[in-house]
Order: sequence, then C-alpha cells, then structure tokens
Amino acid sequence: MNSGITRKLFLAIFATGLVTMTATTLVVRAALAGQSWLGGDNLMYLTLLGVALLGAVALRLAQRLLVPVTPLLEVTHRMAMGDYSARVPTAGADELARLAVDLNRLADTLSHNDRLRRDLLADISHELRTPLSVLRGEIEAMEDGVRPLTQDALASLRVEVSLLSKLIDDLYELSLSDVGALTYEFAPVDITERVATSVAAFGDWFEAKGISLSVHLPDDAVFVNGDLHRLTQLLGNLFENSLRYTDGGGAVRVYLSSTATQLRLEIEDSAPGVPDDALPRLFERLFRVEASRSRRSGGAGLGLALCKHIVEAHGGQIIARHSPLGGLALAITLPCQQPVSGSANSACAVLSCGASSAGFSPQALTTLC
Repeated sequence: MNSGITRKLFLAIFATGLVTMTATTLVVRAALAGQSWLGGDNLMYLTLLGVALLGAVALRLAQRLLVPVTPLLEVTHRMAMGDYSARVPTAGADELARLAVDLNRLADTLSHNDRLRRDLLADISHELRTPLSVLRGEIEAMEDGVRPLTQDALASLRVEVSLLSKLIDDLYELSLSDVGALTYEFAPVDITERVATSVAAFGDWFEAKGISLSVHLPDDAVFVNGDLHRLTQLLGNLFENSLRYTDGGGAVRVYLSSTATQLRLEIEDSAPGVPDDALPRLFERLFRVEASRSRRSGGAGLGLALCKHIVEAHGGQIIARHSPLGGLALAITLPCQQPVSGSANSACAVLSCGASSAGFSPQALTTLC
C-alpha cells in the first residue's frame, strides 16, 4: 500500500462501503424491530435519500481525486499544441506529483530542443549562405569583367566549393549519427600506427604555419576494436582543429599512452586559449569561440561534434580542458582490445618537428627514445 493513489482509492471505496453498510444495517434492524416509521412509502424515501447521500459522497471524492489531474490535462494539451512554457504545480508526494515533476522536466527538454532546432536551422542557413555569397560575388565579378578568369580566381572558387562540400558532408554525417545510422565496421586497429600516419600527413601543413609539433608514442602497438575509417577521420579532425586554431609560431604536443584496459590520447596546443564557459560547449555543433576562432581561421564548428560522436560510438570519452601551452587540450580515452605488453610510460617514440618536420615517415615515429 505504498502507492499514494492506491491509498486514496482504497480509502474512498472503503468509506463509501462503510457508509452503505451502516445505513443498510440500521434500516434492517429497524424493520426487524417493527418500527412503524418504516411503513408505507417511508422506506422508499429513505432509500432514495441514501442513494442521494452516497452519490454526493462519491461525487465529492471524485472531485477531490480529479483536482490534481486537471492541471496535468491542461498542460499536456498546451504542450501538444506546441506551447512548452506551461508548467504544473508539484505539491504532494504521490504518483500525480511525481508525474507533474516528470511532465515539467519533459516541457523543459522539449523547450530546450525546440530552441536548439531553431538555432541550428539559423546557423546552418548562415553557414551555407556564406560560401554561396562568396561564390556568387566572384562569379558575378568575372561575368562583369571586374575580375579576370585566371587560375588564381578558379582556385579561390574551388576553395569555397570545398568548404561548402565539407560543411554538407559533416552535417550529413552528424544527422546519420543522431539517428544511429552512421555505419561502423569494427576490427582491430593499431592506434599507434594511425596517429603516426596522421602526423605524417599533417606535418607539412604544421611546418608551413611555423608550428612546432612534438609527438610521443608508445613503443608497442596499441590496438582497439574500432572502425579504421572513422578513427582516421577522428584523428584528422583533431589535427585539423589544432592546425586551424593555433597561432603561427606556436606549438602542438601529442601524447599517446596506454594501460592494460584503455589508451589515452592527448593533443595540446598553444594560444589562443578558450574561455572557461566555452569549454563545455566545444562539442556542440556549429559552436565556435568567435573571439579567437573566427570564420576566417576556422570551419563551421562541426569537427569536434563529429569527434564526440565517433569516440562515444567506440565506447570512449573525449574531454576538453586548458592546455599548459596556453591553448586547448583534448583528451580521448578508448578501451584497448587487449593488454599491451610493457609499460606505456617506459618506452615512447618522440618526434619534434618544426622547420625540419617535412617529409618524415611513419617509420621515423617508431624509433625508441
């Protein structure tokens, strides 16, 4: 009898039945005693009076039980019509009170998601409009003869088309991830080799920007059960993020370590940093710290959102914090497929690449310290 609604219904039914039985007992005893006032039509009047009294009691009890239900019905109707500002009073501790709390929480969630949906549509339309406006302006300038049709002009158009294509691809993959339709083909993947390959691919770009890149990898191979394509995409997004948002002449440090059960990948970069209030929002789609991560230096703010989806799909976690170098530090933990022999901290491969980092190979990263 722990249920509040059950107790109320039990007391209502018990009280109604008790009144009925008491009245019936009194009438029967009076009839058996030969009371004259039960003669004629009096018994019928008493029966009608008893029915009326029971009806009044039942109506009052029904009203008492329906009082907390009425606000729930009204708020539910308003929410069904798209009004998520309505709330229900939450007095009491029975099931209806808990239902009111859950309904208010549902209204908060729906209101938050509706606001995110509107913001997302506005941000997407803005992000799509930016490269399209540039393309339209440059094409019109070429048509009017203001800008000559040269290789440089075509290269500029190609860059804008690439940005637009990448934005659409990222949005498509995020939408697939949201509905659980982003495909993964899991197999053993050597993360040490993947990180080395990604570093080699981005080495020339870091060098061209004057960014010193230091990479610390374990001596042994570190395997995870993952999707090779998605993990490569994850590493590419992480390195691209550091490349875009690290000032020229800065530094980026990459650490890969492992235990018997999990691996940890950390990427730290130098200034500019990220404000404290912006750190929890870095993995939101289309979010950017406009003060330092402007449209001129960065993309559409989808890369880290994709990274979060990929890491979580592999059973891992990604967090953002302040870097000791003065910028942003991203830390990823993933479960290892099998124990790694030896200590991850006792052997490592170190590569420092700045002005001399061009053209190194993944094999160069696997040399012992």
